[in-house]
Amino acid sequence: MKILVTGATGAIGKEIVMRLAAKGHTMLLACRSTDKAIPVMREAIRIGAPEARVIRLDLSDSASVKEGIAEILSTGVDGVINNAGTMNGAFRLDSDGHEDTLNVNYHNTRLLNELLTPSIARGGVIVFTTSATRRWFPLQKKTCDISRDEFSRLRAYALSKKLITAYAMELSLRLAPHGIRVNCCDPGVVDSPMLRMGKWFDPLTDRLFRPLCFSPATGADAAVRAFESDKTGRIFTAPFGSVSIPKRLFLR
Repeated sequence: MKILVTGATGAIGKEIVMRLAAKGHTMLLACRSTDKAIPVMREAIRIGAPEARVIRLDLSDSASVKEGIAEILSTGVDGVINNAGTMNGAFRLDSDGHEDTLNVNYHNTRLLNELLTPSIARGGVIVFTTSATRRWFPLQKKTCDISRDEFSRLRAYALSKKLITAYAMELSLRLAPHGIRVNCCDPGVVDSPMLRMGKWFDPLTDRLFRPLCFSPATGADAAVRAFESDKTGRIFTAPFGSVSIPKRLFLR
């Protein structure tokens, strides 16, 4: 299969790429930095990918997504693992007018998949990365954006994960008749740079909390299980297990 992985140079993204490359899949690495992606691409080929390509794609910019789509479609794609994500410490709006965390984790991730799904054939798979924080945002809150007054780092992140999980449920129902599976993965709290809050307590957290976190390999395992499952509409969690995506997440 030809599999597109967003955020392929991140801690979990690299693990996903290597796991699937070793199984003989062709890997398409979608990243903001092509320079950082080239060593990952070479390693993927070394360990078993028959082919690997780097595609520049910045999920904070819808224009970059639309430009990247043309290259992705020229190669064809059978599956997508939406691994890229961010959790910004300060409020800022992107060129699209959306708060940046929501733009990357939801708005442009959704745009990417809406543009890709018409080209994915029966038997294809799409995986979205969710988080337990999706439960923190009020279920009755019906919004696809967040204001400066409402913003906090975790609040914006939680909303983005609530939205993308609801979208995954919607997409799983829409694509099931076409034989395309849609699942989520929840990697849990992973030892990665995203944990740094830019606060005075970061060194203390590094000493006391990081040793309790999952490794990137464990987080990647949830994504690979979600991709390889014959089920659809489920959330695969690290280090094991899966549940159905709650239908109450629909935003109307």
